[in-house]
Amino acid sequence: MRQPSLLSGCKDGVERGIVRSAAAAAATAGDAPTATDAPVVVVAFGGNALLKRGEPLTMEAQQRNARSAAVAVKQLVDAGYRVCVTHGNGPQVGLLAEQDPAARLDVLDAETEGQLGFVLELELQNVMQDRQVAVLLTQVVVDLADEAFQSPRKQVGPHYSQQEAQRLADAKGWTVAPDGDSYRRVVASPLPLDIVEAGPINTLLQAGVIIVCCGGGGIPVSVDSASGQKRGVEAVVDKDEASALLGIKLRAEWLLMLTDATAIFDPAAWPAEQRPVPSPARCSQLKGMGFASGSMAPKVAAACRFVAATGARAGVGSIQDALGIISGQAGTVIVAD
Repeated sequence: MRQPSLLSGCKDGVERGIVRSAAAAAATAGDAPTATDAPVVVVAFGGNALLKRGEPLTMEAQQRNARSAAVAVKQLVDAGYRVCVTHGNGPQVGLLAEQDPAARLDVLDAETEGQLGFVLELELQNVMQDRQVAVLLTQVVVDLADEAFQSPRKQVGPHYSQQEAQRLADAKGWTVAPDGDSYRRVVASPLPLDIVEAGPINTLLQAGVIIVCCGGGGIPVSVDSASGQKRGVEAVVDKDEASALLGIKLRAEWLLMLTDATAIFDPAAWPAEQRPVPSPARCSQLKGMGFASGSMAPKVAAACRFVAATGARAGVGSIQDALGIISGQAGTVIVAD
């Protein structure tokens, strides 16, 4: 079994030194860093944006899609935004778990965060050679009493026929559920309560560094109320919920959730008709519309959580429409009631 190398126990002083060094490097490399008062955009790339439906899970495919994602980020940076990038990991973490059923989900979360973070960092640096880019493994705090542990719903991994899904469930002890006309593994997805590295993320962002963090929703950890000690938790946090929390903590002006859909479509007409909901859409209009739990429902819930807490705006659409969503010319914009 392949064992990832884990480093732990970094002292606070070392961490502060690393952050200061990175910030200083950003200030002296290439063009001047983005002003600290520039608006912040949290860009959340869906797992299906980095690995399109039906594509093989290969480095070539992921790197090609990451290149498109990097171009979208460059457009936002060129428009004067500070950008913090997050990404999904559903296809990747599920496949790794299939290959090694004994592996802990929190460790696989960390592994895929590093893997996909590297791919995104590589392409971001290729399209913005005058900018500093940093990938940060990110821990998110969850509650072990969260009801998600009793009702797994987060879809991960490949799509299976009903027969194959049942065979894997019996052999590996998985919980499986329908996803359209196929089946996928489902795991616990507790709500993120805090982001451990929010301080360093904000420091680097203020220094003009483009940050890739909270990959796959981050690495779930629990915190002992008495000792303050952290422990990894076997779960996969929803990337959109983690991105919404990150946006709240960073006081972002926008939360952009970019995926393989060009907008939010009315579920009453789907799939016979792709009818976009009117944009901008208020959360009160979207609630109760019956969006699919494995795809659009988590995005709508996270978007509404973000706009309610900040008064800012959220947007859903395709990667190539990032700037168009902000200008109101593409995608679906979500606003608070």
